[in-house]
Amino acid sequence: MKLEKQEIQQGGEGINRRDFLKGAAVSGAAALAAGAFAGCAPQDSSTSAGEDGLAATGNVTGNEWGSFDENGKFTPSFLVDPEPIPDDAIVEEFDAEIVVVGFGLTGLSAAREAVEEGADVFVIEKGDTHHVHSHQFHAINSQAQKDAGYEIPEEEIDALVEQVMGDHRERVDRRMWSYLLHHCGEDFDWYLSACPHTIVNPNETVGETNLDAYALINNCTAGLAAIVGRYFDDVSEERMEAVRAGEPYVVPFNKPLNPHWDFSNERYPMSAGVVQVEPTHAKVGEAVAKLVEEKARVNYASWAKRLVQDETGRVTGVIYADIDDNLYKVNASKGVILATGDYAANQQMIQYYMPRVLEDGEWLGWPDTDAKGDVTNIGEGLQMAHWVGVRTDNCHAFPNDHYGGSLGCNPMLFVDGSGERFMNEDVTGEILGEKVTRVNGRCIWQVFDDNYPDQISHMPVGHRCYWQVVDNFDDIPMGLFLDPIGMITRSEVEAMTPCICDSIEELAAAMEVPADTLKATIDRYNELCEKGVDEDFGKRADRMSPVKQPPFYAAKMPTLGYQTFYGSVCCDYNMHAIDMDNKPIPGLYVGGTIMGSRFWHIYPNTTMGMNHAGALCYGRLAAKNAVAGI
Repeated sequence: MKLEKQEIQQGGEGINRRDFLKGAAVSGAAALAAGAFAGCAPQDSSTSAGEDGLAATGNVTGNEWGSFDENGKFTPSFLVDPEPIPDDAIVEEFDAEIVVVGFGLTGLSAAREAVEEGADVFVIEKGDTHHVHSHQFHAINSQAQKDAGYEIPEEEIDALVEQVMGDHRERVDRRMWSYLLHHCGEDFDWYLSACPHTIVNPNETVGETNLDAYALINNCTAGLAAIVGRYFDDVSEERMEAVRAGEPYVVPFNKPLNPHWDFSNERYPMSAGVVQVEPTHAKVGEAVAKLVEEKARVNYASWAKRLVQDETGRVTGVIYADIDDNLYKVNASKGVILATGDYAANQQMIQYYMPRVLEDGEWLGWPDTDAKGDVTNIGEGLQMAHWVGVRTDNCHAFPNDHYGGSLGCNPMLFVDGSGERFMNEDVTGEILGEKVTRVNGRCIWQVFDDNYPDQISHMPVGHRCYWQVVDNFDDIPMGLFLDPIGMITRSEVEAMTPCICDSIEELAAAMEVPADTLKATIDRYNELCEKGVDEDFGKRADRMSPVKQPPFYAAKMPTLGYQTFYGSVCCDYNMHAIDMDNKPIPGLYVGGTIMGSRFWHIYPNTTMGMNHAGALCYGRLAAKNAVAGI
C-alpha cells in the first residue's frame, strides 16, 4: 500500500482528539478556528444567559459576567436564579415514570435500561436526532476481549481501581470507580447487543485478515494523517463506502501487548481494557435509539427549561419547550435523569471553571447543533441542577492527552524550546499535554537517532506508544493497526518527523534552538545512557536511548486544542444529584459527562475510553436505581 506523503507537524496543532473530527460536520479544527460556527459561538465573544435564564451564545460585557455579594462571593450570571415559569404558561402536561433529559450515549443507555425494566419513559432531546461520537470504550472482560484471550482477574481490576484512586489522590469516590471498572465490560456487551457487529481478532495481522483493513483505517483516520501518519491515498472512495455500509467492527485496542510490559512495574500504567468500535459506534447508537423510540415517548426538537420540585424538595418533573417555544410540563413519578452533556460550547463557563484551557491551548468549540441550528453543549443541565440546589463540582477535568512526537509518546530524549532536557520522559500523553504548556517555547521536541528500531522494545503500553518497528503494514496486527499504537513502520516515522538531519548542528538549526545547548544536552544524556543511571531526572535504564547514530530525528509536540469538559453536577455513587451538604436530592439522577465527583482536575490515561464507558455504565445505573426507587 502507498502511504500518503505530506509535510506534517506531529501533534496536529489545534487538534488533540480523534473524537473531534469523527463528530464534527467539518473536516478539521481549522474550520472551527476559521469560524464554522461563527453565528453560534464567535471566537471573540463569550456566552451569556438568555431571556429564560438558560445559557445562550452571544456577547457579554461588563457586569453581565456576574456580581459579588456583600461578603465578596462571586456568582456568575449563568448561575443566577431565573424568574419562575408561571403555571398558566404551560400549554399541556404529561405524566411518565422516568424522564430522561438528553439523548446522547448516556441518555440512550438510561432510556434503554428504563424501558427494558418496563418503565414508562419520556425523553427530551433538543436535537432532531440522538448524538454519539468517537470510538473507544473501556470494556474490561467484554466478549471481544475474552474472545481474543485477554481476560483480567478480579484482583487486577481491584489493583486498577487502586491506581485510579492514586491518580486522583483519593479525592474521588472509590465506589463510583469500582462499579465502573467491574461493570464496563458487561455493559459494553449489552450496548452492542442492540446492533449486529463484527468482532475482529486483534492478533490477526493486516495481511492475514479477510477484512479490507486499508479502507477501514482510512475511515478511522480521515483528516488525522498529520497526527497518526497512517492513511493510504490509493484506497478508493468506493472501498471506504463499502466499509461504512457494513456492520461496525469491534476491535480490542492495543493488542497484542508488548511482551516486556508489566502493569505493576510502570510509573504511570495504562489499563489494557480498551475496545474500539470502528469506524465509530454511530450504528450502535442508532439501533439503541430505534429500540427506545419503539417503547418510549422520544421528543426531539425539545428544550428542557426547568426542573420541577415539590414542597419537600423532591424533583418531580421537567418543563420544556418545543421548536415554537410553547411550554410543556412532564411529571416524573420515579425520577428525572440529567444526561445533558458538558459545556464545551460555552466560553463563559469555560472561563469560570477551566480558565487555563483558554489561556494554555486552543478552544475548539463543539460540532453538534440542535434542531434550530444552534450549537449544543452549552451547560444548561448544570444550570437547571444548580437552580434546584444541587452542588456544583469545581474540580473539572478535560482530556489533555497528547499524541506525542513521530514515535508517539515513547520516552525518548525530550528537550524544550531552548534545547534543554527538563523532565523524566517516561510519562503518559495526558501529562505531556499539560507539560507542553509549561516549558520554554511552549513546545517539546522528541529527539532520537537512527538506531530507534533497536531501542524501543521496552517502551510502555501507553497512549500511542510504539515497541516494534516493522517493514510492512501487512505485518501489523489489527489491534495495533486501526488506531495506530504498538507497531510502526519506518515510512510512518519519516513522514511524521519534520527534522531529519545528518548532524546535531543541522538538527539544532532545523529546530531553531541553540546548537551549543542542544549538543551539551545530548552529550550529557548520552553520558547518562552509558552509566545506566539517569542521575538528572530518574528515568529507568531500559528506556534510556543514546543519540549517536545519524541521521538524527526531532519531532515537535505543540500545545493542544480542547473540546470536552468533565464534571459539573456533584453526585453520589448511586447517581443521585447531591445538595450542598452532599445529601441526595430525591428524584434527580445524573450520568455521563455532566457528572461531577469522579475526576479531580485530571483525566488520566490510566483508563482510556473511560468517558464513553462512564456515559454507558452510569447512564444505565441511573436508570436502574431510578426505576427501583434507590
